[in-house]
Amino acid sequence: MLVRFSSTATEPITMFGDSAIQLIKMLGASGAIPGAIGAEDIPRAIQRLRQALQEYAAQTAVPADADMLDDGDRAGEPRVGLATRAAPLLGLLERAGVANVPLMWEVA
Repeated sequence: MLVRFSSTATEPITMFGDSAIQLIKMLGASGAIPGAIGAEDIPRAIQRLRQALQEYAAQTAVPADADMLDDGDRAGEPRVGLATRAAPLLGLLERAGVANVPLMWEVA
């Protein structure tokens, strides 16, 4: 499943469902798709997401030499961390917050 995040102030972004649901929950939402965050709730959602990402990073810290996948034909590829996956969503949230418009998400 793919999830598309959109706002009238920004271009949409699409991400894989498992990461999207995890990030939606970190925003303080239920994780249901479709869903939305009102414009007035965006500053708090940004704060929650940043805090949750810091806590997640602390809980899932891996040794520096363990940053490569070791699963068959993808061996040697770098892992994409949740904070990296969250960066476009944070940017979208920040721009939606400045424009004072809601953020919505749906199945893509």
